[in-house]
Amino acid sequence: MDVDEAAKALAEIQRRNEQTLRQGTPRRFPAWYTYGSAASLTVVWASGDVSGWAAIAMMAAGVLATLGLAVLLERITGVRLRMRALRLAPIAIITGAMLVTAIVVGSVMRLLDVPVASTIGGLAGGVVAVIGMGRAQAAAADVRGPE
Repeated sequence: MDVDEAAKALAEIQRRNEQTLRQGTPRRFPAWYTYGSAASLTVVWASGDVSGWAAIAMMAAGVLATLGLAVLLERITGVRLRMRALRLAPIAIITGAMLVTAIVVGSVMRLLDVPVASTIGGLAGGVVAVIGMGRAQAAAADVRGPE
C-alpha cells in the first residue's frame, strides 16, 4: 500500500464516520428521554433530603433509571456512538450548568431552612437539563473537522 492508497483509505474512513454521525445521531433527544433523565437526576438530588436506607434506595433508583433510559435510547436509535465521535465540550457545559444550578439553588434553600432543599435544587438542575439537553446534543453530534 502506497501513500496515496493510505490517504484515500483514511479519507474513506472519515467520510463513513461523518455519514454515521449524520444519519445515526439524534439531533434532538426524544421528549421522554429528556424529561425522564431530568426526573431521574432529580430523584438522585432528592436523596439528600432523606437519610438511611431511603437515601440509598432513592440514589440507586435514580442512577438505574438514568442508565435504563440511556440503554433504551440506544436501542431505539439503533446507533451506539463512541464518545470519541462526539464533541465533549457541549456535554461538559450542560453537565456543569446542571450541577452548579442544583448546588447553588439547593444551598440557598438550605440557608433559608427550606425542608426539601436538595429536591428543589434537583428540580432546578432538571429544568436546566430540559432547556439545554437538546442543544447540547446537537452541538456534541456536529461532525468534527479534521484533527
